[in-house]
Amino acid sequence: MPWELDYALLSFTQLKKSKYYINNKDNIYIDVTLNLSDYLINWKDTSIPKSFFIDKFKNLQPLLKDYICNFKIYDGDQLYGCLNTSYESTEEHIDYYMILNPDMYFSETLLFYMIESSKHINNEYFVITPQIPKLWDKSWDPISNSNYSNIKHKDWNNLDVYDIRNYQNMQQESEIKLKLLNTHKWAGWCDLYNKKMWNEFYSNDWEGYGAHDHYTMLLSQYVKNKGVDFQQYVLQNQMVCEYEIGPLINNNLSNHYKKQIIMNDIPNQRDQFDKKMIQYLDKGIETLEQKGILPKTKIIEDENK
Repeated sequence: MPWELDYALLSFTQLKKSKYYINNKDNIYIDVTLNLSDYLINWKDTSIPKSFFIDKFKNLQPLLKDYICNFKIYDGDQLYGCLNTSYESTEEHIDYYMILNPDMYFSETLLFYMIESSKHINNEYFVITPQIPKLWDKSWDPISNSNYSNIKHKDWNNLDVYDIRNYQNMQQESEIKLKLLNTHKWAGWCDLYNKKMWNEFYSNDWEGYGAHDHYTMLLSQYVKNKGVDFQQYVLQNQMVCEYEIGPLINNNLSNHYKKQIIMNDIPNQRDQFDKKMIQYLDKGIETLEQKGILPKTKIIEDENK
């Protein structure tokens, strides 16, 4: 979104530094979309013109010149969001996919370790998840770094992203390893999905924004319980966290834009997605049955009832 461009600068900078660690034989493709949808934003009453954000977006692009990039600006009048870009980024020549939110800190070594780790996994379907320091409830604990086990959940946003970076930089390479996770928990924050998982478990008819991470967690848990070879792994001692914890917590990099951008009065996209979650899951299961990934379910009525 336009108010996230300053965070995009931070992300692009980390990606620039990441290139120095990546094997030259690995090709990295990056799709970046600036969403200026007229459906979402009332540009007529917004004090900052589209051209300001377009120019700023273009000025950031040289930071990614070491990668194969597709920069897109959407300024049409339809609902548009991350669910659209995920579908549009699905291409036959891609082996692994990562979703990167612009306001997430990640180490310059994360991309290297994620790629190298993926080469040692033989499961038919899998996701690799970096660790987090701490979040607001215990459901996140399976992917939390043990260094933050004594932090109370209610104090998660009192941490400092740069303290987390410092701790991570002190970790030895031998301490960075994959851990098999028996439960499923991720949030679309720099997770890596293998090609088959991305192609089979993601819907292609979603629009806008919604809890795709929750959907894929529920679907992957269902298929694993049915015997499908799916596995989640946690990459230990490689952490991601929001830049908004720490010095930017009260005056983050998006507020000064948001105050000047007028949003249209439209239905809440996440609420709309959540209301259809069961419908989406039923359709996802049916699709996997049709493809032969899941066995078809036959219901037989008891005539003696």
